[in-house]
Amino acid sequence: MGSYCYFNVNPDIRQQHGFQAPVKPGVKFHDLLVVSLGGQGQYEHVINDIGDPTSGDTTIPSQVVSFP
Repeated sequence: MGSYCYFNVNPDIRQQHGFQAPVKPGVKFHDLLVVSLGGQGQYEHVINDIGDPTSGDTTIPSQVVSFP
């Protein structure tokens, strides 16, 4: 699953996470990806508080292989 941001009007915008999910039995995700297109804006995490932030001024994704 993937999510992208492109905040070209205000590239200083920071999105806390691309996905949010409850942490409880039976809730699982795999192969998650967030990306800031052209480095316009940033995700702080991929899902909940897990995953590296997107950063820089190019399109560099951040991935989480398995959650939780």
